[in-house]
Amino acid sequence: MTRTAFFAALVTMGAGTTGAMAASSADELREALVGNTFQGGMGGGVYTSYFAEDGTYVDAAGGGTYEITEEGVCYPGTDFGCYAAQIDGNQLEWFQNGESVGSGVIEQGNTLE
Repeated sequence: MTRTAFFAALVTMGAGTTGAMAASSADELREALVGNTFQGGMGGGVYTSYFAEDGTYVDAAGGGTYEITEEGVCYPGTDFGCYAAQIDGNQLEWFQNGESVGSGVIEQGNTLE
């Protein structure tokens, strides 16, 4: 699946949420994601992204830049927008517009290497 197709599917997917949990803070997202790899399901497919310390991410489609803000993980200069997340241990659930759009696990380090 191309990155564009992945994010288009991500935006339109409307899976039900698992609960009314508060979104993780920017600091919590940074602690969990930066220098680590997310692997999970979104938009009907599985993907893996490594979040590098320099603000870039790498995935099967190549990658790009990301920012972690109080809105969540954002992809500047794209139509992808921002994704809030709820982290529980190594489990992460992505949300956009209040709806769950995917979930998966955070793996230590760069598992794409």
